[in-house]
Amino acid sequence: MRQLPPLSEPSFGFSNSPFGECCIAYSNDGICALTFPETRESAMYDLENRFPETNFRQNDEKVERLARQIFEKGDRPVLNPIGTDFQQSIWRALQRIPAGKTTTYAQIAEAIGRPKAVRAVGTAIGANPIAFLIPCHRVIRSDGGLGGFRWGLECKKKMLEWEKK
Repeated sequence: MRQLPPLSEPSFGFSNSPFGECCIAYSNDGICALTFPETRESAMYDLENRFPETNFRQNDEKVERLARQIFEKGDRPVLNPIGTDFQQSIWRALQRIPAGKTTTYAQIAEAIGRPKAVRAVGTAIGANPIAFLIPCHRVIRSDGGLGGFRWGLECKKKMLEWEKK
């Protein structure tokens, strides 16, 4: 298993969003996770698996402020996505997709210079730790279908509709 860099003062919390309750994990280095879990327990399980041996402190007040910045003001906080070099290249490509627009898995593979790596691109997109801010919801299938979304297709539809307004 790959060793993760230590997070400086890791915290997390829960807040409402336009897409349901979200969980945001952050450190002094930026946001390292933004999820839309079914339950708070599943959010905790995800954090424990994604960041083993990291002791997060709960701070809902700070997360509520972050959520307002993101979803009400449209601010772009500092992000600290933790992943492999390949994953990072995919996540950077996702951040270049304009709000309200979509692209395909194949187009992302082409954009990073790996046109035959469509399946690996899909896997990296599915591993995106920072939903919405690293906009994996903007990626659809080549046939125009929504494809998958870790937080459910209804959440993906809401995000796409919200961005088009």
